[in-house]
Amino acid sequence: MNSVVLLSRRQKLFAAAANWELPESELYLFDSPSEALARISLGNTAVFLFDTRDYPRFRHVIKKFLSLHTDADLVLVGDIEPQALGLDIADGILNILPAGAAEQEIAQSVIRALHLRSVRQNSGIIGRSRAINEMLAMIAHSAPLDVNVLIQGESGTGKEMVARAIHRNSARKDGPFVGLNCGAMSQGVLESELFGHVRGAFTGAVKDHPGVFKRADKGTLFLDEVAEMPLEMQTRFLRALETGEFTPVGGRTTMRSDIRLVAATHQDLASAVASGRFRQDLYYRLRVVVIEAPPLRERREDIMVLAEAFLQQENQRHRLHVRGFTRDAERLLLEHSWPGNVRELKNVVSSAVVLKQNGLIDSSDLPRDIQPGVRPAGGPTYLPVPMGPVRAQDLDQGVLATALLELRQEVREIKDLLLRGGLGGGPAWPEGQGGQFSPGGRVVETFSEQDGFSPLPVAEGGDLQAAEKTLIENALRACGGNRRQAAERLGISERTLYRKLKLYRIS
Repeated sequence: MNSVVLLSRRQKLFAAAANWELPESELYLFDSPSEALARISLGNTAVFLFDTRDYPRFRHVIKKFLSLHTDADLVLVGDIEPQALGLDIADGILNILPAGAAEQEIAQSVIRALHLRSVRQNSGIIGRSRAINEMLAMIAHSAPLDVNVLIQGESGTGKEMVARAIHRNSARKDGPFVGLNCGAMSQGVLESELFGHVRGAFTGAVKDHPGVFKRADKGTLFLDEVAEMPLEMQTRFLRALETGEFTPVGGRTTMRSDIRLVAATHQDLASAVASGRFRQDLYYRLRVVVIEAPPLRERREDIMVLAEAFLQQENQRHRLHVRGFTRDAERLLLEHSWPGNVRELKNVVSSAVVLKQNGLIDSSDLPRDIQPGVRPAGGPTYLPVPMGPVRAQDLDQGVLATALLELRQEVREIKDLLLRGGLGGGPAWPEGQGGQFSPGGRVVETFSEQDGFSPLPVAEGGDLQAAEKTLIENALRACGGNRRQAAERLGISERTLYRKLKLYRIS
């Protein structure tokens, strides 16, 4: 059960709050900020109602509340100007009520917050930013009404989660929720997926196939990337949407279906209409209610709230014990631009948790593209061979080490062929030579117990040793500290990698 925490020193407000009818929630009353924050830190708090009157240090209390990274909504009572708080929290405040607000007005604000909380919990949408609260309010208002909804937003912003939230909070929640992505489909395939086909309609149609229009009957049909629908198909789709009637591919019988349509796109449909790529009448049919799914860069106050939630999900899923993030890791997460939005953040946290498994996630545990100064994929690369005259001290040691390692790998593969008779026959293995084989018979590495094997010749001086150390450190960093993966990346055995770690004192 959710909890509502009221922090106030007004006995009149306490007495009124005791009579509030809060849906599926428990009310906790405190006059001490430390006790209220301690209760919130236990979790399951839906709303923190803070009557700032009689608290000279209310800014400090708000700051401590936000540092908890809880998903609770914040309602403030008092004559407060958000700019005057001196904190970048205005977007994280659900509502600010004036000091003279009546107890009933305060109660309605809390009840409204609980209603939005219910919508959020039914959808899995996480966040306390103003953008998320506005989106949840739109979901709460439009879901009970049986109207078409258009969801707009970049890839990875959770448009399908919004669609599911609309379905789960609607009168159709007991009916089916059926989704279809219109992207990368030819007109024939899309037509069959939308309206179904009958047996024998085309080669391979060995039985009747109900399309999503039929399967979503009495429920919600979610069409993702609706802007990708071929122009010719839009005409037939519009008619089916308006009349509820359609004919399967190859069929002669008209069928009916009662659906509620929720469509989504990351494109600007108005521009698509202007350019003739999307029918104007279909556009207006879709956009009865428009909900914007905000990109993560525009709600940075939700980044750590989301990260903590994803961390707990991964801990529970894999039975791990990662406690949280260091300040350096938090800083990197907050500074990243997140072009992949919430989907990218979830993947980053999942990867870090699985590789870390316990303790705190540090900045070094995050993927390379989160690290500052790392060149993004697809950018210019450096050639391992210098172009023109260059001094030895100007060579990049990591690049040099990589080039030498690749050359050694090619030599090893040639040696492997010779040893196994792959180039005209010969002995399967030199007598007296130690070695390891992979299950498929390929040489993994040759060494003896006394062999100081190195990806680079140690005898050739400190520069190459430094390059080798750099190469090993880079491999470990790229693999999130996983030594087995780092050894595979380096082309050496895990046993040899352990020896090199000890030699170079790499922890």
